[in-house]
Amino acid sequence: MSTFAKPENALKRAEELINVGQKQAALQALHDLITSKRYRSWQKPLEKIMMKYVELCVDLRKGRFAKDGLIQYRIVCQQVNVSSLEEVIKHFMQLSNEKAEEAKTQAQALEDALDVEDLEADKRPEDLMLSYVSGEKGKDRSDREFVTPWFKFLWETYRTVLEILRNNSKLEGLYAMTAHKAFQFCKQYKRSTEFRRLCEIIRNHLANLNKYRDQRDRPDLTAPESCQLYLDTRVEQLKIATELSLWQEAFRSVEDIHGLMSLVKRTPKPSVLVIYYAKLTEIFWISESHLYHAYAWLKLFNLQKSYNKNITQKDLQLLASSVLLAALSVTPYDNKYGASHLELENEKERGLRMANLVNFSLDSKRENREMVSYKLLSMCFKSISSL
Repeated sequence: MSTFAKPENALKRAEELINVGQKQAALQALHDLITSKRYRSWQKPLEKIMMKYVELCVDLRKGRFAKDGLIQYRIVCQQVNVSSLEEVIKHFMQLSNEKAEEAKTQAQALEDALDVEDLEADKRPEDLMLSYVSGEKGKDRSDREFVTPWFKFLWETYRTVLEILRNNSKLEGLYAMTAHKAFQFCKQYKRSTEFRRLCEIIRNHLANLNKYRDQRDRPDLTAPESCQLYLDTRVEQLKIATELSLWQEAFRSVEDIHGLMSLVKRTPKPSVLVIYYAKLTEIFWISESHLYHAYAWLKLFNLQKSYNKNITQKDLQLLASSVLLAALSVTPYDNKYGASHLELENEKERGLRMANLVNFSLDSKRENREMVSYKLLSMCFKSISSL
């Protein structure tokens, strides 16, 4: 392990090693300094060292080194200068994204290069054998070998940053921004497997937040700003899930949002509820849950009518007609004849979960009065109301 009297000396030594092409040795020298117990108090030269350190980690695709260094730097500056950690992490993500973009522009066949089921999986022996037998040494193979590693590294970067920033009140804004960037990565490159993993990671972070309530610098979900950040993250998660047609994950995302709303006991902004119920109409239609589909439309109609001051008469007619058509599509009997007792119990549990998501009441008279009170039929298109 290298020892330096001043942090600046380590940076100077790293620059010398880089100039003679020894980037790995330069990275190791900086890693030794960052993990040393001698430098546990924040000072400005450490930020410059961390900037150079993450640059080397990206150039050499050393994800584990990056994670180790960032964890140590978080310990150093968490109570003194959080903004320094934010700048380093933003620089790290920017460099990783730029490298991935460079690889994308250099590869002509990006879709073929990213035709991988799982970015975390290693090459299978049969794939290696096939490449040798088939003699695949053309451009497709070079694209795959060049592009995929950088996208794997970018995905690993998002995971590392989320792990470092999780459940910290001083870093929750950057955590939310990173989650949104990771969602956009999954959407842009249609990474279904990684999106499911990402949702599970964020879900586990919230579960641990509620489990360990005595944690230092724990975010306070009862604070409006913190609550809104967590809700916005899950709303974005819901949007991407529906755009990727991952309906099971979309349903779980809706449950996440509902659980968060129940946890903080605070009514979200109308704009959030509009997206919530709009996505529920899609999910319930795909799952053929026509009763809850109709009720979600009614909730959406009520929200738009009450809070959207700029809604046009035509849009209101379209919403009212959608509510009516959704209600007409509800079958009088939903029970499955010949189904086993277990199947009926599972269906009952599923129904209760869906009813909970839309706050559905079994008081049908009340719902009928609600529809009549809004003069729903008179608001529909004539061709629809005549049905």
